[in-house]
Amino acid sequence: MTSDITPLGILDFLRSSWFLIAFVGGCIYWVARQDASVAELERVDNRITVLENRTTILETGIGQIQIKIDDIKEDLNLIKGAVIK
Repeated sequence: MTSDITPLGILDFLRSSWFLIAFVGGCIYWVARQDASVAELERVDNRITVLENRTTILETGIGQIQIKIDDIKEDLNLIKGAVIK
């Protein structure tokens, strides 16, 4: 038994199976892109969570300000009513 592994044999093999090599390379590229996409999704999800927390804080603050404004309006109406009498 003799070994058929020669530089020309390897080149013939590569030449005849270029589509397989391209397919495997494409698969590796696709998997790498998907992995990068997962990392990007995690980063975006974290940013959304931070923004949701900030929005909740702002909504709470706005609600408290609205209550204070309503109290001031009520006080002004009472003063206005007292002045008119």
